[in-house]
Amino acid sequence: MGWSFPWASSFDSDFNHDFQAAYTKEQWESGAVESNFSTVDLRPVGQAGSELDEYASSVVGTDWATYRREGPGVSAFTLSDGVVYHTYSAYARGLDGLWGMYQWLDRAPLGRNEDGRWHRRHDEYDNH
Repeated sequence: MGWSFPWASSFDSDFNHDFQAAYTKEQWESGAVESNFSTVDLRPVGQAGSELDEYASSVVGTDWATYRREGPGVSAFTLSDGVVYHTYSAYARGLDGLWGMYQWLDRAPLGRNEDGRWHRRHDEYDNH
């Protein structure tokens, strides 16, 4: 369609911290961080740390503390007459509209049929 959009990266900046999508180790350990428009405790409760480390390792190859210090988020801005306006932010399940396959799963008879760890890498599915 010939559309073009200017994209910007938050790499090597405070942006993710400013918009509550990343946390310092100290914030995470304090038990009270701003996430998804509310204050939450991201520390594991009632679960063995090794289980969470195993999960984080299997998903992205890191430990739980490192995995949880960054979260998903998207923000949109517009520039008008030299002024930047923040027009939109979404976190967690608010991002599902950007992930195409979830839209199809949400319309399936059993939805996402989530039970435990429901997402896998392409080579981790059974050969049925």
